[in-house]
Amino acid sequence: MTNSREIIRGSLHRGIHGDTEAQALLAEPPIALGRRWIDHVNQPETEAELATLRRSVVRGQPFGNEAWCTKVAKQLGLEHTYRPRGRPRITESKK
Repeated sequence: MTNSREIIRGSLHRGIHGDTEAQALLAEPPIALGRRWIDHVNQPETEAELATLRRSVVRGQPFGNEAWCTKVAKQLGLEHTYRPRGRPRITESKK
């Protein structure tokens, strides 16, 4: 029977305790992760975080804090992902 802690860790557990192939898939982290890292990454997202993540996936927008996203979108030419889709609506002044 599998221990519930192993289920929560998922791929990290397989990368550390799995076979050579599974371990090869998990690169060394670029920084120290800290003692409570596993608990932190396994926390459920809030509704606001989920909405932002879903919008990022659907629209192809960078995901992160607003300043970083704006910078990366400009660098990668993704500004269009922040504009509404479709043709602009005709305003009263243009009729």
